[in-house]
Amino acid sequence: MEKAAEVFFEHFGLIPGNSAADIYKIGEVFAEIPWENLTKFLLKATGSNNPRLAEEVMSDHVHSGTGGTCYSLTETLGCIVSACGFSARPLTGHMNHGRNIHCALLVEGKAGRFILDPGYVVPGAVKLSDSGIGEIETAGRKMIWTPVSGGWQLFTIENQQKQLRYKLDSRILSRTEFLKYWIESFESSGLNSLYLNRTGSLGGRVSAHNENLRIIGDSGKKNLKIKSDYSKKIKETFGISTDISNAAWVELQKQRENRNNVSS
Repeated sequence: MEKAAEVFFEHFGLIPGNSAADIYKIGEVFAEIPWENLTKFLLKATGSNNPRLAEEVMSDHVHSGTGGTCYSLTETLGCIVSACGFSARPLTGHMNHGRNIHCALLVEGKAGRFILDPGYVVPGAVKLSDSGIGEIETAGRKMIWTPVSGGWQLFTIENQQKQLRYKLDSRILSRTEFLKYWIESFESSGLNSLYLNRTGSLGGRVSAHNENLRIIGDSGKKNLKIKSDYSKKIKETFGISTDISNAAWVELQKQRENRNNVSS
């Protein structure tokens, strides 16, 4: 078993298995690891675009509470479920603002076929029916994967409104291609800001964009300003160490100042 998988099972106190119950549990527990771009933001600030692979992601989570963006989380989750005997491969994803800018995981085994998408903060494994449809429901939101030519589309239903979120390609993605898209993601405009997302209590969601924190649950949405105590709030809400969040916040202010000096 690869080191990343060993760390995951030991840290969360799970026993590897290849039943449907096992994949559901792995997906549910892995959702506790936050989607965050702070680690990637800081990495890019050093001039590096080296991907954080599975062992580093799990080690950093244990020691600093960090997670990663869709590529590093998909890579890590794929390593974990593969250690249980499942076949797991990444799927490239397309959104309205670009192609090959998202990814998820297709998992297959005797328990069936599943889509796992930690990069979209899906709180668990989604089993696909014989017709290829998958559904999961969280607080105030239903997510539906529908088969289309060449893959699947994800729709969400919130407040009785249906919205297309992305398309996943079902084709086999080579390792070289996956790494190419991963490295290209370091040039995303999203790395000009700090973003965090994770599942909240009772199936809700929690997200942060720079100094803005949003909590979504059955009772509705709550917005907070966290500029004055950014590191403390990030630690309380996402479990990330204050050293990491403070370093990212300081770097963000530095970059903002540099942009303001250039434009003035």
